[in-house]
Amino acid sequence: MTNSRILQLMLTKGIGDAAIKRVFDFLDEESYLLDDIFESPELFRKAGLKQDIIERLLSTQLKEQAQSMADELDRNNIRLITERETQYPQYLKCRLGKKCPPILFAKGNISLLNHAAVGFCGSRKASQKGISIAADCAKQLANNNIVVVSGYAAGTDLAAHRSALMNMGSTVFVLAEGILRATIKRDICKLINSENHVFVSQFLPNTTWNAGNAMKRNGVIIGLSQAMILVESGKTGGTFAAGEEALRTGCPLFVIDFSKPEVSAEANPYFIQSGGYPIRGKN
Repeated sequence: MTNSRILQLMLTKGIGDAAIKRVFDFLDEESYLLDDIFESPELFRKAGLKQDIIERLLSTQLKEQAQSMADELDRNNIRLITERETQYPQYLKCRLGKKCPPILFAKGNISLLNHAAVGFCGSRKASQKGISIAADCAKQLANNNIVVVSGYAAGTDLAAHRSALMNMGSTVFVLAEGILRATIKRDICKLINSENHVFVSQFLPNTTWNAGNAMKRNGVIIGLSQAMILVESGKTGGTFAAGEEALRTGCPLFVIDFSKPEVSAEANPYFIQSGGYPIRGKN
């Protein structure tokens, strides 16, 4: 499958993850290549796409847009990985099943996506104690050759990434925006090398950040992780949603057990009562 063809699918209004998966399934069942289906448009109808969507998909303008984006990915050394490829993170596929993203974009050491890993979630405005505990957990994981996975926000996320990198470990930055918008933040720029990190995104490469995508991105963090560490969670918001999703999907959830939780960690006791494993100072 050529990148430009896949991008053409992604760029078409009316084609989402479910439709892309149907097309991929059709190709597998009928032993077609993606180029085959573009050369014989009636096959798109057999794959379940409606006529108006097929017409948008095959427009010259969209084809040129997809090729331009594919060229930009090449210039930036960004890989497009479909769930059919061996480089696709197999644990993510196993954990999320049919809900796994059909396509990922990755830049960096993509082998880290199939490495034993632990994810972090927590407040952007975590307390200093929470930041310190997150950094200590990430240090211990790095020392045991376990990859740290988290979002790319201030607070908990960056504390975990930075600590892993400072302790000769590796980390996965899971983006809530398109991968072409990823930049190396000042906190970690001197710690990055070609082997110790990878950026990954499930969204079109030029997608801007939004809260909905941040929530959706949580599933990838959880899916890449053999366990999750919840540092601090309020009673609403992204961290709370991530904690609930981890419990719902059966991902072991470790929760910082503060003797006196601050407001930024007021939901931590709830997650411990709901099946999370408490992390205290000595364990």
